[in-house]
Amino acid sequence: MQRRAAAAYVVLLLVITAGAFAFISTAEGPAVSLEDPDETLQKGSTLTVNDRVYNVTDISASSGGGGGHGGGGGTTYEAALVWTNDSAQWTETWGNNSTVTYQGDTYRAFIANTSEPTEIALRWEPSDRFSPQWVDGVQYIDGEPDTLDRQATRVDTYIENSNNSSIQPRTIDTTSSLDYNGNETTITTAPEQATFTWTAPRDNEVTFGQHENVTLNGVDYAVHFTNENTVTLQQGQDAQVALYEQLDDKSRFHERINGFWGVVIVASLALVLLVTLAFLPRKE
Repeated sequence: MQRRAAAAYVVLLLVITAGAFAFISTAEGPAVSLEDPDETLQKGSTLTVNDRVYNVTDISASSGGGGGHGGGGGTTYEAALVWTNDSAQWTETWGNNSTVTYQGDTYRAFIANTSEPTEIALRWEPSDRFSPQWVDGVQYIDGEPDTLDRQATRVDTYIENSNNSSIQPRTIDTTSSLDYNGNETTITTAPEQATFTWTAPRDNEVTFGQHENVTLNGVDYAVHFTNENTVTLQQGQDAQVALYEQLDDKSRFHERINGFWGVVIVASLALVLLVTLAFLPRKE
């Protein structure tokens, strides 16, 4: 009687397990896509948004990671777009007694501690070949680096006694503009400080991943990577909302699948336990 009852329960558990596993094997999750993408981009493509041109410099996929909101499945996608601001403002600040590069040479800049310094004094900065050292605020070098014995010499003394025009002191007038790195540059000063300002092109990079929202020149886009080489974009918040609704549907589907896996596991364990108990020897 005990074994007949166990057999009935075994059949029931087998039916439940088989049904759950069959559903897992045949169920298809909802697809995620943009209904009507405005742009389909690959590496090397260009995209113009409100007169701004973006160049697609990279589209890639790498294994590992969660992939964000409901998408990715262990694969991380990324796209990189670059646009150029032709009139970007650049600045560079020099402090007093700092090492700077000017017209391809290295100098030590000296800027007066006054309200508006009118000049910057540039002194040749020795390279490591001269073994420079500071002692009590004074810089010394090996005046004869090609000899075995170090000849400690003050830098200013070495410069004064040198016939090499390339290491002679220079002066920058901060009250007028100058050519700096090929650009017309203005200088503003403060005590022991000078700031160079110029206008030149600057590349700006925008990166985004799978199912992220991205804004390009004021326009919002929904993002979907169709494969490791292609990304699609669709304008507007409606597209973003529709995409996230699809992702939520996919997430709920996976939750249901996980639930059925739970049924398979629990039913299988119960089946093993029931069979084991049914065939235990009875005490007479």
